[in-house]
Amino acid sequence: MKKKILYAFLLILLAGLGYGINYAWKSFPLVSSYGSKIMCSCIFLAERDENSVMSQELRAFPISLGDFEVDREGKKVTGSVFGLAQRVAIYREGQGCTLLSGMEEEEVRNQVYYEVPKPNWSQDTVSWPNGNRLNDSILNLPHYRKIQDLINIEFEDSVKKTHLTHMIVVLHKGQLVAEGYGNDHDINTKHTSWSMGKSIISNLVGLQVDRGVLSLDQNNLLPDWTDERKTINLTNMLQATNGLDWVEDYGGVSDATKMLFLNPDAAAIAASKPLKYEPGTHFYYSSGTTNIVSKILRNQLGEESYQRLPYEGLFYKIGMHNTVMEKDASGTFVGSSFVFAPARDFARLGLLMLEKGNWLGEQVLTEDWVKFATTPATAAPMGEYGAQWWLNAGNPSRPDEKKFPSLPNDAFYAGGFEGQWILVIPSKDLVIVRLGFTPKGEFSMDKFASDVIDLLP
Repeated sequence: MKKKILYAFLLILLAGLGYGINYAWKSFPLVSSYGSKIMCSCIFLAERDENSVMSQELRAFPISLGDFEVDREGKKVTGSVFGLAQRVAIYREGQGCTLLSGMEEEEVRNQVYYEVPKPNWSQDTVSWPNGNRLNDSILNLPHYRKIQDLINIEFEDSVKKTHLTHMIVVLHKGQLVAEGYGNDHDINTKHTSWSMGKSIISNLVGLQVDRGVLSLDQNNLLPDWTDERKTINLTNMLQATNGLDWVEDYGGVSDATKMLFLNPDAAAIAASKPLKYEPGTHFYYSSGTTNIVSKILRNQLGEESYQRLPYEGLFYKIGMHNTVMEKDASGTFVGSSFVFAPARDFARLGLLMLEKGNWLGEQVLTEDWVKFATTPATAAPMGEYGAQWWLNAGNPSRPDEKKFPSLPNDAFYAGGFEGQWILVIPSKDLVIVRLGFTPKGEFSMDKFASDVIDLLP
């Protein structure tokens, strides 16, 4: 009997050991990669310190197991777990941080970079929205002061909660009427977009569709898609109805995390997936899709035009002078996740969409494109998705069944992991940007935005 108990104990011990080894084998590289990438961007782009990042973005298990060494002179971060699974993220001026993911540092640093110089005038001397000078007479209107009080309360409460709000900006009738910053972030801090970057990729595609470089019905989108995937068209890609067999999960090693943190070519991982559904018939939100679209842009435009497009075609036209799109090690913009910008820059993007693509008299995006981007995909059951923009349109049969029950049905937004929002409500002439670290979803944009609406005249 004692021998049987001993054998059983040994089997359990071996099983536990095997599980532990398997867990470490799969998870440690992901912990090292994720942590080094986040630390690199937060240090060199956002200009925060190590303690701030470790106490916020990297505080949760299992990322907290990682050890992250910042080399400020070499402009890189090395991550490991108990000295194992070492991974490196490097910073390049104007390009942000990139995980090497198996590529040599010298090779990545030597990639050709087509810099687009920032406009040579100071935004501090120019009025909003091109510049940063605000109208005090507008800010001091009683209803806007009440919105400012609402923001101040959110920052006071944020300190006491497990979620952290970093930035809030409210625009009404095109004017910046209230804003707040906290938890190691200020007006100049560049903040991660996470999936809000998808909406930026959408607008970059829109620029090319407007110019006739791309068309929404074109297929044969990638050279390797010689099978049934050649029937996928650009609309299918933008509306997340391409039918590819993809798993959008961030709880461990998955399609999405392999793409972002374990492979040098994000688009290649996603593009290698076979077809699971007939294109256009099944809605499935996918970061992989967005990175394929980014690669399609790169293939279509060529290297120099592709690298210059975000800055010349969009950012610098609408005052987003401090926005940076990061690349993977292969040189493709990781549009699904890695755009860094101050809150005011993200607010400018929302204002462009609110104004139907018009920026102070210049039609940066056509009205037709904005309409397409904010029209529900037919396969989205609650009318919740357009062309890489989330919508509040509601179930076609029951319009009250919608993502934000308290908000108007014309609301749409760019949304990102851990509580990133650019919310646009045309019927209220309103844009709200909220950025933060809210891994459990404890911040309610539905409530906050409805409270703001209640305070409007």
